[in-house]
Amino acid sequence: MSHTIDNILVEQNLTMLTYSPSLLPTTTSLNGTLILTVASNFLHVLAGTATGYKVRLPATTLLTAGWKFEIWNQSSQQVLLTYNDTTTFIPIPAGSVATVTLYTKLTTNGVWVAVRSFTGTASGILNYTISSAESFSLAAPSGTGDILIGGTTPMSVTPVAGTYAIWYNGSIVITGNNTIVRTSIYKAGSIWTDSLRTIESSVATFNTEHSTVAVIQVTGSELIEARVARSANTLTITGRSLILIRLGD
Repeated sequence: MSHTIDNILVEQNLTMLTYSPSLLPTTTSLNGTLILTVASNFLHVLAGTATGYKVRLPATTLLTAGWKFEIWNQSSQQVLLTYNDTTTFIPIPAGSVATVTLYTKLTTNGVWVAVRSFTGTASGILNYTISSAESFSLAAPSGTGDILIGGTTPMSVTPVAGTYAIWYNGSIVITGNNTIVRTSIYKAGSIWTDSLRTIESSVATFNTEHSTVAVIQVTGSELIEARVARSANTLTITGRSLILIRLGD
C-alpha cells in the first residue's frame, strides 16, 4: 500500500536510482492561459496548435525562494510566460523547455530566473550560417530601396528565441562613380537602425566589399534579413555570408 509523504528532510546523502516527477499535460487553447498556483505541479507539458497561449506565474506570497516550475512546450506555437500581473516575462518557443526558479519574493511578481533549452541542441550556444557564391544583381532602374539579398540562397533566417550577434559580409561590384550603397540588418520587416552601413564608389567600376554587424534579441518567430540598397546604377553581389551566434536568452 502506497502512502503520500508531503515533505522529506534528508540530513545525509540521498541516493536515487531514478526520478519521475509528476507532470500535468495541457492542451493549449486560443488566447488561453494556464494559471500556476502554490498547489500546481512542478512539470507542465503543453500540446496543441493554438496561438496566443500564456502561462502565468503565481503570486509569490505563499512561495519560498528556490520554488521551481518547468514548462515543456510541445505545441506547434510559441507560448508566453508572464508574471502574476500578466506582464510578459519570457517567450517559450515551440520545441523548447523553460525552467524558472524564484530568486526573491519582495514583490507579488517576485524575481524569477529562467533557463531555456531547445530540442536537438546540445547546449545553449546556437549558430546559423547562410552563405552563397551565386551572383545577385540589382540593375538600374529597378528601384533604390532596401532589398533582401536574394537568389537561391537568400540571406535570411528565422532563429529560435535569444540574443544574437549577427554578421553579414559580401563582395560587390558597383557601376557608376559616386554611387552610394547601404547595407543593413532587418528584424521582422523593420530596419535595425544601428546596423546601417554605407559606402560610396569612387570610380566607374568599383570592386569592394560591404558588411554590417548587430546584436539583436528575437522571440523565435521574427525573420532576420540582410538587405542592400544603392542610389543608382547597377550593383552586383558575389560571395557573401550571414552568420548568427546565439549569446543567450
